[in-house]
Amino acid sequence: MTLPSLKVLFASALFSMLLLLSLTTSVFAQQAATGIGIKPATIEDAAEPGEFKEYSVGVTNLSDTTQTYYVFTRDIIGVESGGVPLYADEDAELTGYELTQWVTLDTEEVTLEPGEEQQVKITIDVPEFATPGSHFGGMFVSLEPPKLRTVGASVGYQVANIISIRVAGDAVVNAQIRQFSTGNYIYGNSTVDFQAIIENKGTVLVRPVGPLEVFNMFGKRVALLTFNESKAGIFPLTRRNFEITWEDEGPGFGRYQAILSVVYGDQGKQSTISSTVSFWILPMNIFLPALGVLAFLLLAVYVGVKLYIRNKMRMAGGGARRIAQRRSGGGMSALLLVTVVMLAVTALFLIVLLALFA
Repeated sequence: MTLPSLKVLFASALFSMLLLLSLTTSVFAQQAATGIGIKPATIEDAAEPGEFKEYSVGVTNLSDTTQTYYVFTRDIIGVESGGVPLYADEDAELTGYELTQWVTLDTEEVTLEPGEEQQVKITIDVPEFATPGSHFGGMFVSLEPPKLRTVGASVGYQVANIISIRVAGDAVVNAQIRQFSTGNYIYGNSTVDFQAIIENKGTVLVRPVGPLEVFNMFGKRVALLTFNESKAGIFPLTRRNFEITWEDEGPGFGRYQAILSVVYGDQGKQSTISSTVSFWILPMNIFLPALGVLAFLLLAVYVGVKLYIRNKMRMAGGGARRIAQRRSGGGMSALLLVTVVMLAVTALFLIVLLALFA
C-alpha cells in the first residue's frame, strides 16, 4: 500500500471517529435537555357500571427547548418485584381487567414551550357489564409516536401515570403472606432486615399495612415498626416484595421473635393476616469474651474443688481402713460435687449476662 493510500485511510478513520463522537455527544446533550412532567402520578377511583368519569392530567415541558409530545394509553398487566408497572403490548391477550378500551383522550399530541404546562382531559366510560374489580392502565407522554415505538425504531423518552378504576360488584378481596423471614438466622448486632412476600389472589388492588412487633426472649416488646408505611399497592393476581429494617440502640442478646400483622380491604370490611419469624442476636464482641471468661471460671472451679476435696481427705486421717473406705466412695462424690458447682457457676454466669444485655 502506497503512502498516499495510507494517508487517505487514516484520514477516513479519523473522520469516522470524530463523527461518532459528535453524534454520541449530541445524543447525550438531547437526553440531558429532555424532561417531561406529569401530574398527578396516580389516579385511583371507584365507579359503578355504566358511570361516566372525567379527569385532568397536567403535562409540563421541563426541557429548555420547545417540544412536541405524543399522548396515548396502555393497559397494565402487572408489576415487577420493585413495584414498577408492566404495560401490555397492543397484541397482548385480554385478561378482563383492561382499562384503555374505556378511555378517551381529548388530544393525541401537545406542543409546549419550555416550562409550559397543558391539561389533558381523560374521560372514562365504564360499560354496563364491566367486570367487577380493579382495572388498570396508564396515560403515556412520549417524544415518539406510539406506532414508531411499537416497531422498535426508537427507544425514546417517556413518562406515564397509573390509572386504577375499581368497578363495583361482587369482587374478590383476598391476600396471603407467602413469606416472612429475616436475612439471617443469627445476627452479630441489633440491625435486622425483614423480608415479606405478599400475594394478592383477588381481583382488586390491595394495600396491606400494619404493625411489625419484635419481642425478646422474656416476651417483652422491644420494637414496634410500621409495615408498608407508604401504602404501596399490590395488583390483582401478583406478588410484591417488601423490606423493612430494625435497628436497636442497645447491643441485644438472645432469641427474638417478630410478628407481622397486616390488614387489607375496604374500611369496615378489612381482613387481617399475620406471620411469625424467630432469630438470634449474638454480638461476637460480647459473646466470645463471655465464653472465654466462663471457660476460665469453670476451669478454676474444677481445680479448686479437686484441691479442696483432696486436702479434706488428707486431713481426715483415721487409719488405713478409714482412708481406704473414703477413697472407695470418694471418687463418685467428688465428681458429683464438681459437676454441681460447675453447673451452678454456669447458671449464675448466664443470669448475669442476660441481666446485663437482654
